Amino acid sequence: MSRYALMRGTSACALTFAFVIAAQAQTALPVIVVGAAPRPAAPAPQKPADAEIVDQRQIADEKPATPDTAKLLENTPGVSMYENGGVSRLPAIHGMADDRLKIVVGGVQATSACANHMNPPLSYIDPNNVQKIEVLSGVMPVSKGGDSIGGSILVTPRQPAFAPPYGAPPPAVEAPAEPFLLGSPYPPFLPFNGQGLRFGNQNELLATGAISAFFRTNNNGITVSGTANVATDHWSVLYNGAWSRATDYRMGGGEKVLSTGFISEQHSLTAAYQNEGHLFSIRGAVEHIPYQAYPNQRMDMTGNRGYTVEGKYLGAYEWGTVDARAFWHHVTHTMGFLYDKQPANMPMNTIGHDFGYSIKTEIPFTQLSGQDLLRLGSEYHGFRLKDWWEPVYSSGMMMMGPFTYWNINNGDRNRVGHFAEWEAAWTPKWSTLLGVRNDVVWMDTGNASPYDPRNPIPMGMMMGMMMGMSNPDATAANIFNARSHARTDVNFDMVAKARYQYDEISVYEFGYSRKTRSPNLYERYAWGVGSMATAMVNWFGDLNGYTGNLDLKPEVAHTVGVTGIWRDPAGNWEARVNPYYSYIENFIDADRVSNLSGPAGLIFPVLQFRNHKAEIYGFDVSGRLKLLETPEYGLFTATGNINYVYGKDLDMPNYTACGLSGATCYLLARNFSKGDGLYHIMPLTARGALEHRFGGWTSAVELQLVDNKTHVSVARNELKTGGYALVNLRTAYDWGNMRFDLGLENFFDQLYYPPLGGHYFTLAKVTGNPLNYGPVPGIGRNFVAGLTVRF
Repeated sequence: MSRYALMRGTSACALTFAFVIAAQAQTALPVIVVGAAPRPAAPAPQKPADAEIVDQRQIADEKPATPDTAKLLENTPGVSMYENGGVSRLPAIHGMADDRLKIVVGGVQATSACANHMNPPLSYIDPNNVQKIEVLSGVMPVSKGGDSIGGSILVTPRQPAFAPPYGAPPPAVEAPAEPFLLGSPYPPFLPFNGQGLRFGNQNELLATGAISAFFRTNNNGITVSGTANVATDHWSVLYNGAWSRATDYRMGGGEKVLSTGFISEQHSLTAAYQNEGHLFSIRGAVEHIPYQAYPNQRMDMTGNRGYTVEGKYLGAYEWGTVDARAFWHHVTHTMGFLYDKQPANMPMNTIGHDFGYSIKTEIPFTQLSGQDLLRLGSEYHGFRLKDWWEPVYSSGMMMMGPFTYWNINNGDRNRVGHFAEWEAAWTPKWSTLLGVRNDVVWMDTGNASPYDPRNPIPMGMMMGMMMGMSNPDATAANIFNARSHARTDVNFDMVAKARYQYDEISVYEFGYSRKTRSPNLYERYAWGVGSMATAMVNWFGDLNGYTGNLDLKPEVAHTVGVTGIWRDPAGNWEARVNPYYSYIENFIDADRVSNLSGPAGLIFPVLQFRNHKAEIYGFDVSGRLKLLETPEYGLFTATGNINYVYGKDLDMPNYTACGLSGATCYLLARNFSKGDGLYHIMPLTARGALEHRFGGWTSAVELQLVDNKTHVSVARNELKTGGYALVNLRTAYDWGNMRFDLGLENFFDQLYYPPLGGHYFTLAKVTGNPLNYGPVPGIGRNFVAGLTVRF
């Protein structure tokens, strides 16, 4: 079997030495190729034009500044961030975030088991344990979607490495991602170069690894991480661990931003065996977050512990390849109040289980037009959720008792999906991709239980009459329990794409996709309607209250996109343009049904999830240009991207048209045109960087420009934000088996407000009045330092 066929057939990431921090900056181990039966060669599957890969080079540059894996995607075209906890940000692709995206870590599909989505999928893997991230947007293959309408984020954890035979000549250094790096990266006088340690009677065991430490001055942030791999030519064991902590950060100008501290600890262990074109591996992981504060939520995370087990098989056969995975994920989660919020005790508990499998095959076959590729697959994903709030016996919280409040009582969500995808090369210039997918989603939950089943709640006698307090949750529970909770959705997806290779410089792709997502358990089954109950169901950072809807239908997104890519064959420049448009049927937005009264006269709406029609459109432009390359000064390159997205709810009234404010405007606006803004849509954004590489040095000056956010969701009281510009500096030096990192974020200590930061809201513990209200401020000037030692 050829090296190429084995790498393609078994997803090269598992059989190549993709190891440790910036492993490609040192000598890489060769692929172990052992004889497998030959099969007909097939053309390599072409990466979709709207796919982006975050590789080891980018990860090594970005991770000194953040312990949050989601932040590694910040420079990816089309991606923006919902601000959340310090290690729990929510990525958005073309304006769609969270459950609208398919986020897979290895083969694990973890679900946010929290009414505030404080434990999203990317919080279960630290940046040091990431080998690569694939981001797909727009018109994407059905083989990499399912139960999502916004795109996919596919994270590959670090893969075990296998040892070459002892005494084999050193392999050539793998070519870097950018093919014009000058100078020798290592001084010739160093006594070691990070190629590992040999053990055993015949030196058959190879041990390699790395230890890293990073410090961030703004929030006293510390990250310590390590990786170790012990392997023979057939067996391998890989360990990865990381610990991070931070206090509250400071905004531009120096004032502290409350409720932004956290501690996070993660460990994983992977064992693998490979032989004759087959690979078996099993990975176990433990994640523990003792606490994580949230500046844009009423609650904080007071504990989160997750356990993950994933088994994987990759095999190459004469007829094609197999990728089979199974996973189990368990999380226990609690919410409460940390030091920056009120001192009251208000425990809210969640237990979640994810489990499932995926089996995918690739079968090359020959047609008259040439080599084609058929992909077939089957998936199952089960999710179980218990969400309950214990009674609180406190004079200040009389309504929270005497019984336990069951928000989601044994929630049950299941999905079975199957797909078929055909990739055909009709001529040397024309190729197509056709795919169909079916997902059946069925869900159910037990009966609701309020704190108190009485309505009204007796409050004693006054003037000879029994007085009572209204308890709308008791009535809501009775209505909810009287209805059947079981729901089944039969969803259908499809994709049709064409690719035209005009010449060696130009490539064009255009296509259409239909993608479907069923509601999550909270959207359908969060039944409470009272002020406190609805305020606790909110993963949007807007402090509003939300209640579910048993009658929700699945979202259906119809997306068309065109992508043009122009590349210099010599690698001196590259440009990409990607306009897109999505029309979404049954988009799950929210209508106002009542209001929450807050301190100091603040009013927050209570909204119910409802199906509307919506549209989202925009464009991504990105490029790279080599500016100068000389032996004396090294390589200078410029990179940049511009992203624009616009979204509106076509059924929601256009509240900005009435010219008034407050509740009066909300009522009158129903007589005006439709088109309220969709929530958390990023304004026009541009990023650029000037990079310099020479020998072991890598340096960059980065500029981020963000426009004013004036198109907002009035129905949700979304806040407007001003435009800003940020400058970041970073440099790194690889010296033998060591790497030194230095960086300076927000160089000018700019005070700014991220457009997707949500509402900043903290209360004075004594008076209960708001200490802060407005957009969440971004982090101020932050000096970053790091050291990595490889062996």
